Amino acid sequence: MKLNLDERLKIFADAGLITRIPTRFQLLQGEFEMTPFVISTDATLESAYRDTVWANPVVRQPALLREIGLDNLKTGSGLGMRLSSICKHLQLTWHQGFPVFDLQIIMTHPDGLDEFERRVEQLIEDRTPPARRQNVLARRLFPDPEAYYAQFLGEDGWIERARRFENPSPADVGSDFPEEYFSLANFAQYCADTFPERLSPLRTPGRLAWLSTRRMREGYAMGWFNKAVA
Repeated sequence: MKLNLDERLKIFADAGLITRIPTRFQLLQGEFEMTPFVISTDATLESAYRDTVWANPVVRQPALLREIGLDNLKTGSGLGMRLSSICKHLQLTWHQGFPVFDLQIIMTHPDGLDEFERRVEQLIEDRTPPARRQNVLARRLFPDPEAYYAQFLGEDGWIERARRFENPSPADVGSDFPEEYFSLANFAQYCADTFPERLSPLRTPGRLAWLSTRRMREGYAMGWFNKAVA
C-alpha cells in the first residue's frame, strides 16, 4: 500500500490536532520506539479476556493472524493496514478503555468510521456468514463480545466520540501508557517534533536499535512486558 502521509493525516491537521506532518523516516523512528509498548499488555485489557487456553496471548495471537492476515503484524503506526484488517483487529482486541489510536487509523481511510460502524452492527446481528465466523472467534476470546461491541455504538459511543474528536488522555482512562503513543495524532506530532528527517546510512541501524530499547531503559521488564517493580 502506497503511503501518502499528507493525505492520510490531513483529517487531524484540519482539526488542529497536528501542526506538522512527519516524514516517512520520522514515522519509522517513532515506530521502532513505540512497538515494544504496543505489543505489551499495556494496550489491552487482559482481565476482559476469558480465562481459557484460547484467550491466552500466546494462543490468541496466531488465531488473530489467521483471521486478519499479515496486516496484524504491522505494529507501528498501523497506516499500512487495510481498512478491513484494522476493523477486525479492533473488533477482536479488547483495549484498555477508549481505543483512540485504532479509531484514528480508521478515520484516515475514506468513510472509515461509517464502514467500521456497519461491520460492528453486522457482528451484533450475527446474520451474515463472515459475521458468524468472526463471532465464533470472539466468543472464544471474550465472555461477552456483544458488550464490547456495544461500546462503539450510540450517540455517546466510541465511534461518535471519535467523529467529534472527543479523545481522552491516558489518565482519563486510568492508563499509564505514554501520551505520545496514545493516539495516532499525538504520535504523528511527536514524530515530527522529535526525530531528525534524515540520518546517514551508517548511523541509521544503530539509531533504530537504540530507539527500540526505550521501554527497557525506562524500567520495564521483558517477561510479558509487565512493568518492573521499583
